[in-house]
Amino acid sequence: MILLSPADWRAIATAAETAFPGEGCGLLVGQGLHPVRVTRVVPAINLCAGQRNDRFELDPAVRFAVQRGLRGTSERVVGHWHSHPNGRAFPSAEDLTCAEEPALIWLIVPVQPDETGSPRAGLPGAFRLDATTGQVETLTLLGLEGADPADF
Repeated sequence: MILLSPADWRAIATAAETAFPGEGCGLLVGQGLHPVRVTRVVPAINLCAGQRNDRFELDPAVRFAVQRGLRGTSERVVGHWHSHPNGRAFPSAEDLTCAEEPALIWLIVPVQPDETGSPRAGLPGAFRLDATTGQVETLTLLGLEGADPADF
């Protein structure tokens, strides 16, 4: 189970919409195991931006800086988020191929153009890869009750 505040969801949705038609990405910082509570969202540059709109590579400098800043605290990097422009809130074949840290949460945000052509984030999906079986585990995402992405 993942707990995500509406404010953090808004930050993710806004960043995903801004990155459209490319993929946006960032880190999820938090605490706990069951449930995992996301305490903040850290934006990151997609190093694949401009190459293809179906890939992301989170800037490792951001990851290293965040990890340095978390030393000695009760927080840790619990996962990352990325968007799927014109896609679904489910890991793609490319996501599965590139998964290097299966224990991390993957929060995937679909982004589609609305009737005016403006990008709009849909409700995200949360996942983890079972390193033993290679299967995708769908995680329960709480904290978005009543949250309408159209409001963001």
